Amino acid sequence: MEKFSFVFPGQGTQFLQMGKSFYDNYEIAKQTFEEASDVSSIDIANICFNGSIGELNDFTIMQLAILTTEVAIFRAYMSDYGLAPQFAVGHSIGEYAALVSAGAIKFSDAIKIMIKRGELVSKIIEKNNGHMTIVEKTNLEMINECIEQANANDSVYISCYNSNNQYAISGLNQKLELVEQLLIDREAIVSPLFNSPPIHSPLMNEVCMEFLEYINKFEFYQFKFPIIPNYTGAPLSDPKKIAENLTHHLINPVLFTSAIDLFYKYGVTTAIEISPKLLLSDFIKENQPNIKTYCYGLINERKALDEMIKSDSNFEKDVPNFIGKCLSILVTTENKNSNQNEFKEVIKIYEKIKVKYNTFSKNKVIPQIEEKAEILDLLITALKIKKVEKNQLKNCIKSLLDETNTFYNFKNIINSI
Repeated sequence: MEKFSFVFPGQGTQFLQMGKSFYDNYEIAKQTFEEASDVSSIDIANICFNGSIGELNDFTIMQLAILTTEVAIFRAYMSDYGLAPQFAVGHSIGEYAALVSAGAIKFSDAIKIMIKRGELVSKIIEKNNGHMTIVEKTNLEMINECIEQANANDSVYISCYNSNNQYAISGLNQKLELVEQLLIDREAIVSPLFNSPPIHSPLMNEVCMEFLEYINKFEFYQFKFPIIPNYTGAPLSDPKKIAENLTHHLINPVLFTSAIDLFYKYGVTTAIEISPKLLLSDFIKENQPNIKTYCYGLINERKALDEMIKSDSNFEKDVPNFIGKCLSILVTTENKNSNQNEFKEVIKIYEKIKVKYNTFSKNKVIPQIEEKAEILDLLITALKIKKVEKNQLKNCIKSLLDETNTFYNFKNIINSI
Protein backbone atom coordinates (compact mmCIF):
# COMPACT_ATOMS: atom_id res chain seq x y z
CA MET A 1 0.00 0.00 0.00
CA GLU A 2 1.17 3.53 -0.81
CA LYS A 3 2.19 5.88 2.00
CA PHE A 4 1.99 9.51 1.06
CA SER A 5 2.83 13.00 2.24
CA PHE A 6 1.56 16.45 1.34
CA VAL A 7 4.05 19.13 0.33
CA PHE A 8 3.13 22.83 0.22
CA PRO A 9 5.52 25.18 -1.67
CA GLY A 10 6.18 28.82 -0.84
CA GLN A 11 7.48 31.84 -2.72
CA GLY A 12 7.65 31.23 -6.47
CA THR A 13 4.26 29.52 -6.54
CA GLN A 14 2.38 32.72 -7.33
CA PHE A 15 1.13 33.56 -10.81
CA LEU A 16 -1.94 35.30 -12.24
CA GLN A 17 -4.98 33.00 -12.42
CA MET A 18 -3.53 30.78 -9.69
CA GLY A 19 -6.29 28.64 -8.17
CA LYS A 20 -9.01 29.83 -10.56
CA SER A 21 -9.95 26.36 -11.84
CA PHE A 22 -10.52 25.25 -8.23
CA TYR A 23 -12.44 28.45 -7.45
CA ASP A 24 -14.71 27.80 -10.45
CA ASN A 25 -15.23 24.07 -9.88
CA TYR A 26 -15.22 23.54 -6.11
CA GLU A 27 -17.61 25.40 -3.84
CA ILE A 28 -15.28 24.74 -0.89
CA ALA A 29 -12.40 26.42 -2.77
CA LYS A 30 -14.59 29.45 -3.54
CA GLN A 31 -15.56 29.65 0.13
CA THR A 32 -11.86 29.54 1.07
CA PHE A 33 -11.08 32.59 -1.06
CA GLU A 34 -14.13 34.37 0.34
CA GLU A 35 -13.08 33.57 3.92
CA ALA A 36 -9.58 34.92 3.25
CA SER A 37 -11.04 38.13 1.83
CA ASP A 38 -13.44 38.57 4.76
CA VAL A 39 -10.66 38.13 7.34
CA SER A 40 -8.01 40.24 5.57
CA SER A 41 -10.32 42.87 4.03
CA ILE A 42 -8.39 42.24 0.79
CA ASP A 43 -10.10 40.75 -2.28
CA ILE A 44 -7.68 37.85 -2.69
CA ALA A 45 -9.60 36.23 -5.56
CA ASN A 46 -9.68 39.44 -7.57
CA ILE A 47 -5.93 39.98 -7.12
CA CYS A 48 -5.13 36.36 -8.05
CA PHE A 49 -7.42 36.27 -11.09
CA ASN A 50 -7.54 39.87 -12.34
CA GLY A 51 -4.66 41.72 -10.68
CA SER A 52 -1.21 42.62 -11.93
CA ILE A 53 2.07 40.76 -11.45
CA GLY A 54 3.38 43.70 -9.43
CA GLU A 55 0.40 43.60 -7.08
CA LEU A 56 0.62 39.83 -6.66
CA ASN A 57 4.35 40.03 -5.90
CA ASP A 58 3.87 42.45 -3.01
CA PHE A 59 5.24 40.42 -0.10
CA THR A 60 2.12 40.46 2.11
CA ILE A 61 -0.25 39.89 -0.82
CA MET A 62 1.99 37.11 -2.14
CA GLN A 63 1.89 35.34 1.23
CA LEU A 64 -1.91 35.59 1.46
CA ALA A 65 -2.39 34.47 -2.14
CA ILE A 66 -0.19 31.39 -1.73
CA LEU A 67 -1.72 30.41 1.61
CA THR A 68 -5.28 30.85 0.35
CA THR A 69 -4.72 29.00 -2.92
CA GLU A 70 -2.98 26.07 -1.27
CA VAL A 71 -5.62 25.72 1.45
CA ALA A 72 -8.31 25.86 -1.27
CA ILE A 73 -6.56 23.08 -3.21
CA PHE A 74 -6.09 21.05 -0.01
CA ARG A 75 -9.80 21.34 0.80
CA ALA A 76 -10.69 20.34 -2.76
CA TYR A 77 -8.47 17.27 -2.41
CA MET A 78 -10.09 16.34 0.90
CA SER A 79 -13.49 16.83 -0.68
CA ASP A 80 -12.51 14.41 -3.45
CA TYR A 81 -10.78 11.74 -1.36
CA GLY A 82 -10.66 12.54 2.35
CA LEU A 83 -7.41 10.57 2.71
CA ALA A 84 -5.08 12.14 5.27
CA PRO A 85 -1.31 11.80 4.70
CA GLN A 86 1.37 10.33 6.94
CA PHE A 87 3.08 13.75 7.04
CA ALA A 88 2.85 17.24 5.61
CA VAL A 89 5.71 19.63 4.99
CA GLY A 90 5.55 23.21 3.82
CA HIS A 91 8.42 25.10 2.25
CA SER A 92 8.71 28.58 3.83
CA ILE A 93 5.25 30.20 3.47
CA GLY A 94 3.92 26.73 2.67
CA GLU A 95 4.47 25.71 6.30
CA TYR A 96 1.45 27.80 7.28
CA ALA A 97 -0.70 25.94 4.76
CA ALA A 98 0.66 22.65 6.13
CA LEU A 99 -0.33 23.65 9.67
CA VAL A 100 -3.83 24.60 8.49
CA SER A 101 -4.18 21.29 6.64
CA ALA A 102 -3.22 19.41 9.80
CA GLY A 103 -5.86 21.29 11.80
CA ALA A 104 -3.24 22.85 14.08
CA ILE A 105 -4.10 26.44 13.08
CA LYS A 106 -7.48 27.80 12.01
CA PHE A 107 -7.33 29.20 8.49
CA SER A 108 -8.68 32.57 9.64
CA ASP A 109 -5.92 32.78 12.28
CA ALA A 110 -3.27 31.82 9.72
CA ILE A 111 -4.47 34.73 7.55
CA LYS A 112 -4.07 37.15 10.49
CA ILE A 113 -0.61 35.80 11.29
CA MET A 114 0.42 36.12 7.63
CA ILE A 115 -0.64 39.78 7.64
CA LYS A 116 1.45 40.47 10.74
CA ARG A 117 4.37 38.54 9.28
CA GLY A 118 4.11 40.58 6.08
CA GLU A 119 4.00 43.83 8.06
CA LEU A 120 7.17 42.93 9.99
CA VAL A 121 9.07 41.56 7.00
CA SER A 122 8.16 44.68 4.99
CA LYS A 123 10.10 46.73 7.54
CA ILE A 124 13.20 44.75 6.57
CA ILE A 125 12.45 45.10 2.84
CA GLU A 126 12.12 48.89 3.19
CA LYS A 127 15.68 49.11 4.50
CA ASN A 128 16.82 47.68 1.15
CA ASN A 129 20.07 46.39 2.64
CA GLY A 130 19.66 42.68 1.98
CA HIS A 131 18.05 40.09 -0.28
CA MET A 132 17.85 36.39 -1.11
CA THR A 133 19.46 34.57 -4.03
CA ILE A 134 18.72 31.15 -5.56
CA VAL A 135 21.86 29.19 -6.42
CA GLU A 136 21.79 26.14 -8.71
CA LYS A 137 24.35 23.70 -10.06
CA THR A 138 26.34 23.98 -6.86
CA ASN A 139 26.88 22.15 -3.59
CA LEU A 140 27.19 22.93 0.09
CA GLU A 141 30.99 22.88 0.07
CA MET A 142 31.23 25.36 -2.82
CA ILE A 143 28.81 27.82 -1.18
CA ASN A 144 30.61 27.71 2.16
CA GLU A 145 33.97 28.24 0.43
CA CYS A 146 32.64 31.29 -1.42
CA ILE A 147 31.19 32.77 1.76
CA GLU A 148 34.53 32.23 3.47
CA GLN A 149 36.46 33.72 0.55
CA ALA A 150 34.24 36.82 0.61
CA ASN A 151 34.79 37.16 4.36
CA ALA A 152 31.00 37.11 4.71
CA ASN A 153 30.40 34.59 7.51
CA ASP A 154 28.59 37.20 9.60
CA SER A 155 26.48 38.64 6.76
CA VAL A 156 25.64 35.86 4.26
CA TYR A 157 23.84 32.65 5.23
CA ILE A 158 22.45 29.53 3.58
CA SER A 159 18.70 30.08 3.96
CA CYS A 160 17.15 27.13 2.07
CA TYR A 161 18.37 23.58 1.55
CA ASN A 162 16.17 22.74 -1.43
CA SER A 163 18.04 19.83 -3.01
CA ASN A 164 21.52 18.47 -3.44
CA ASN A 165 22.34 21.11 -6.06
CA GLN A 166 19.96 23.99 -5.34
CA TYR A 167 20.14 26.28 -2.33
CA ALA A 168 19.04 29.77 -1.36
CA ILE A 169 21.39 32.20 0.33
CA SER A 170 20.38 35.38 2.15
CA GLY A 171 22.53 38.29 3.22
CA LEU A 172 23.47 41.94 3.20
CA ASN A 173 23.61 43.29 -0.35
CA GLN A 174 27.30 44.16 -0.71
CA LYS A 175 28.65 40.93 0.75
CA LEU A 176 25.99 38.81 -0.93
CA GLU A 177 26.89 40.27 -4.32
CA LEU A 178 30.53 39.28 -3.73
CA VAL A 179 29.45 35.72 -2.93
CA GLU A 180 27.18 35.66 -5.99
CA GLN A 181 30.07 36.65 -8.25
CA LEU A 182 32.37 34.01 -6.75
CA LEU A 183 29.70 31.38 -7.38
CA ILE A 184 29.24 32.58 -10.97
CA ASP A 185 33.00 32.30 -11.44
CA ARG A 186 32.64 28.63 -10.44
CA GLU A 187 29.88 28.20 -13.08
CA ALA A 188 26.98 28.05 -10.63
CA ILE A 189 23.66 29.52 -11.79
CA VAL A 190 22.80 32.53 -9.62
CA SER A 191 19.34 34.14 -9.57
CA PRO A 192 19.07 37.11 -7.15
CA LEU A 193 15.59 37.85 -5.79
CA PHE A 194 15.97 41.60 -5.30
CA ASN A 195 12.42 42.13 -4.01
CA SER A 196 12.79 39.37 -1.46
CA PRO A 197 13.92 40.01 2.11
CA PRO A 198 16.94 38.13 3.51
CA ILE A 199 14.47 35.78 5.16
CA HIS A 200 15.34 32.52 6.94
CA SER A 201 18.53 34.11 8.22
CA PRO A 202 19.73 35.90 11.38
CA LEU A 203 19.19 39.22 9.54
CA MET A 204 15.51 38.88 10.54
CA ASN A 205 16.31 38.83 14.27
CA GLU A 206 15.05 42.36 14.92
CA VAL A 207 11.40 41.39 14.23
CA CYS A 208 11.35 38.05 16.02
CA MET A 209 10.21 39.13 19.48
CA GLU A 210 7.31 41.21 18.16
CA PHE A 211 6.25 38.30 15.95
CA LEU A 212 6.43 35.81 18.83
CA GLU A 213 4.42 38.10 21.10
CA TYR A 214 1.75 38.37 18.40
CA ILE A 215 1.36 34.68 17.58
CA ASN A 216 1.32 33.73 21.26
CA LYS A 217 -2.13 35.35 21.39
CA PHE A 218 -3.58 32.59 19.19
CA GLU A 219 -4.90 29.19 20.15
CA PHE A 220 -3.33 26.17 18.46
CA TYR A 221 -4.88 22.72 18.19
CA GLN A 222 -4.08 19.02 18.13
CA PHE A 223 -2.60 17.82 14.85
CA LYS A 224 -4.62 15.44 12.67
CA PHE A 225 -1.26 14.33 11.28
CA PRO A 226 2.30 15.49 12.00
CA ILE A 227 4.06 18.13 9.95
CA ILE A 228 7.81 18.47 9.43
CA PRO A 229 8.79 22.06 10.27
CA ASN A 230 11.44 23.89 8.26
CA TYR A 231 13.28 24.80 11.47
CA THR A 232 13.96 21.28 12.80
CA GLY A 233 13.39 18.96 9.83
CA ALA A 234 11.81 16.53 12.33
CA PRO A 235 8.12 15.58 12.84
CA LEU A 236 6.05 17.94 14.99
CA SER A 237 2.69 17.17 16.58
CA ASP A 238 2.78 19.27 19.75
CA PRO A 239 0.64 22.45 19.50
CA LYS A 240 2.65 24.06 22.31
CA LYS A 241 5.70 24.24 20.03
CA ILE A 242 4.04 25.94 17.08
CA ALA A 243 4.71 29.56 18.12
CA GLU A 244 8.38 28.81 18.82
CA ASN A 245 8.81 26.98 15.51
CA LEU A 246 7.18 29.74 13.46
CA THR A 247 9.43 32.33 15.09
CA HIS A 248 12.60 30.30 14.46
CA HIS A 249 11.22 29.88 10.93
CA LEU A 250 12.08 33.54 10.25
CA ILE A 251 15.75 33.34 11.25
CA ASN A 252 16.76 29.75 10.48
CA PRO A 253 17.16 27.94 7.14
CA VAL A 254 14.48 25.86 5.45
CA LEU A 255 15.60 22.23 5.89
CA PHE A 256 13.58 20.82 3.00
CA THR A 257 16.15 18.14 2.15
CA SER A 258 15.92 16.86 5.74
CA ALA A 259 12.15 16.50 5.32
CA ILE A 260 12.60 14.51 2.11
CA ASP A 261 15.10 12.24 3.83
CA LEU A 262 12.49 11.62 6.54
CA PHE A 263 9.98 10.62 3.87
CA TYR A 264 12.35 7.86 2.85
CA LYS A 265 13.09 6.87 6.45
CA TYR A 266 9.39 6.49 7.30
CA GLY A 267 8.47 4.69 4.10
CA VAL A 268 6.65 7.46 2.23
CA THR A 269 6.22 6.30 -1.36
CA THR A 270 4.16 9.18 -2.82
CA ALA A 271 4.33 12.95 -2.36
CA ILE A 272 1.35 15.08 -3.37
CA GLU A 273 2.24 18.69 -4.07
CA ILE A 274 -0.70 20.82 -2.95
CA SER A 275 0.03 23.68 -5.29
CA PRO A 276 -1.27 25.35 -8.45
CA LYS A 277 1.98 24.44 -10.22
CA LEU A 278 5.01 22.17 -9.93
CA LEU A 279 7.69 23.59 -7.68
CA LEU A 280 8.91 21.05 -5.12
CA SER A 281 8.38 17.79 -6.99
CA ASP A 282 11.66 18.09 -8.88
CA PHE A 283 13.56 18.50 -5.60
CA ILE A 284 11.91 15.35 -4.26
CA LYS A 285 12.76 13.38 -7.39
CA GLU A 286 16.35 14.55 -7.21
CA ASN A 287 16.80 13.68 -3.53
CA GLN A 288 14.67 10.52 -3.41
CA PRO A 289 14.00 9.31 -6.98
CA ASN A 290 11.94 6.32 -5.79
CA ILE A 291 9.23 8.57 -4.34
CA LYS A 292 6.41 9.18 -6.83
CA THR A 293 5.18 12.77 -7.08
CA TYR A 294 1.91 14.35 -8.18
CA CYS A 295 0.89 18.02 -8.29
CA TYR A 296 -2.78 18.27 -7.38
CA GLY A 297 -3.06 21.67 -9.03
CA LEU A 298 -2.37 20.25 -12.52
CA ILE A 299 -5.24 18.41 -14.15
CA ASN A 300 -3.14 15.72 -15.87
CA GLU A 301 -1.32 14.88 -12.64
CA ARG A 302 -4.62 14.94 -10.75
CA LYS A 303 -6.02 12.39 -13.19
CA ALA A 304 -2.93 10.20 -12.80
CA LEU A 305 -3.27 10.33 -9.01
CA ASP A 306 -6.95 9.43 -9.29
CA GLU A 307 -6.08 6.39 -11.39
CA MET A 308 -3.49 5.28 -8.84
CA ILE A 309 -5.92 5.63 -5.94
CA LYS A 310 -8.72 3.79 -7.70
CA SER A 311 -6.41 0.98 -8.78
CA ASP A 312 -5.32 0.24 -5.19
CA SER A 313 -8.02 -1.53 -3.19
CA ASN A 314 -6.19 -0.71 0.04
CA PHE A 315 -6.93 2.97 -0.39
CA GLU A 316 -10.64 2.27 -0.26
CA LYS A 317 -10.24 0.90 3.26
CA ASP A 318 -8.65 4.14 4.43
CA VAL A 319 -11.19 6.51 2.87
CA PRO A 320 -13.31 7.90 5.72
CA ASN A 321 -16.75 6.40 5.09
CA PHE A 322 -19.05 9.34 5.63
CA ILE A 323 -22.31 7.47 5.13
CA GLY A 324 -21.19 4.50 7.22
CA LYS A 325 -20.32 6.79 10.13
CA CYS A 326 -23.70 8.51 9.82
CA LEU A 327 -25.43 5.15 10.11
CA SER A 328 -23.29 4.22 13.10
CA ILE A 329 -24.11 7.49 14.88
CA LEU A 330 -27.81 7.06 14.20
CA VAL A 331 -27.84 3.53 15.61
CA THR A 332 -25.69 4.15 18.70
CA THR A 333 -27.13 7.48 19.84
CA GLU A 334 -29.62 7.05 22.69
CA ASN A 335 -33.28 7.71 21.90
CA LYS A 336 -34.94 10.00 24.44
CA ASN A 337 -38.26 10.30 22.59
CA SER A 338 -41.03 8.08 23.96
CA ASN A 339 -43.40 8.92 21.10
CA GLN A 340 -43.35 5.79 18.94
CA ASN A 341 -45.08 7.44 15.99
CA GLU A 342 -42.36 10.07 15.84
CA PHE A 343 -39.66 7.42 16.21
CA LYS A 344 -41.00 5.64 13.10
CA GLU A 345 -39.63 8.59 11.13
CA VAL A 346 -36.15 7.83 12.52
CA ILE A 347 -36.45 4.28 11.19
CA LYS A 348 -37.46 5.60 7.77
CA ILE A 349 -34.45 7.92 7.76
CA TYR A 350 -32.16 5.05 8.76
CA GLU A 351 -33.47 2.89 5.89
CA LYS A 352 -33.06 5.76 3.44
CA ILE A 353 -29.43 6.34 4.47
CA LYS A 354 -28.76 2.58 4.39
CA VAL A 355 -29.98 2.34 0.79
CA LYS A 356 -27.57 5.11 -0.18
CA TYR A 357 -24.75 3.40 1.73
CA ASN A 358 -25.32 0.12 -0.10
CA THR A 359 -25.55 1.87 -3.49
CA PHE A 360 -22.29 3.77 -3.06
CA SER A 361 -20.50 0.72 -1.63
CA LYS A 362 -21.67 -1.54 -4.44
CA ASN A 363 -20.60 0.90 -7.14
CA LYS A 364 -17.37 1.83 -5.27
CA VAL A 365 -18.20 5.51 -5.67
CA ILE A 366 -17.33 8.27 -3.20
CA PRO A 367 -20.38 10.49 -2.50
CA GLN A 368 -20.04 14.09 -3.60
CA ILE A 369 -20.49 17.05 -1.26
CA GLU A 370 -24.12 17.58 -2.31
CA GLU A 371 -24.93 13.96 -1.50
CA LYS A 372 -23.11 14.16 1.83
CA ALA A 373 -25.04 17.34 2.63
CA GLU A 374 -28.35 15.55 2.02
CA ILE A 375 -27.34 12.64 4.26
CA LEU A 376 -26.03 14.96 6.97
CA ASP A 377 -29.35 16.81 6.95
CA LEU A 378 -31.20 13.48 7.37
CA LEU A 379 -28.93 12.51 10.26
CA ILE A 380 -29.46 15.81 12.09
CA THR A 381 -33.23 15.53 11.58
CA ALA A 382 -33.22 12.01 13.02
CA LEU A 383 -31.09 13.00 16.02
CA LYS A 384 -33.43 15.88 16.77
CA ILE A 385 -36.39 13.49 16.66
CA LYS A 386 -34.49 11.32 19.16
CA LYS A 387 -34.34 14.50 21.33
CA VAL A 388 -30.56 14.61 21.52
CA GLU A 389 -29.49 17.62 23.57
CA LYS A 390 -28.13 20.60 21.61
CA ASN A 391 -24.54 20.42 22.92
CA GLN A 392 -24.39 16.65 22.40
CA LEU A 393 -25.77 17.06 18.88
CA LYS A 394 -23.22 19.74 18.03
CA ASN A 395 -20.31 17.69 19.40
CA CYS A 396 -21.55 14.58 17.62
CA ILE A 397 -21.72 16.31 14.23
CA LYS A 398 -18.38 18.06 14.78
CA SER A 399 -16.71 14.70 15.54
CA LEU A 400 -18.26 13.23 12.39
CA LEU A 401 -16.94 16.08 10.24
CA ASP A 402 -13.48 15.97 11.85
CA GLU A 403 -13.16 12.20 11.38
CA THR A 404 -14.28 12.38 7.74
CA ASN A 405 -12.26 15.52 6.88
CA THR A 406 -15.40 17.42 5.89
CA PHE A 407 -15.45 20.08 8.60
CA TYR A 408 -14.77 22.97 6.23
CA ASN A 409 -17.48 21.80 3.86
CA PHE A 410 -20.13 21.95 6.56
CA LYS A 411 -18.84 24.33 9.24
CA ASN A 412 -21.88 26.57 8.68
CA ILE A 413 -24.09 23.67 9.71
CA ILE A 414 -22.13 23.34 12.97
CA ASN A 415 -22.60 27.04 13.63
CA SER A 416 -26.35 26.78 12.99
CA ILE A 417 -27.01 23.91 15.42
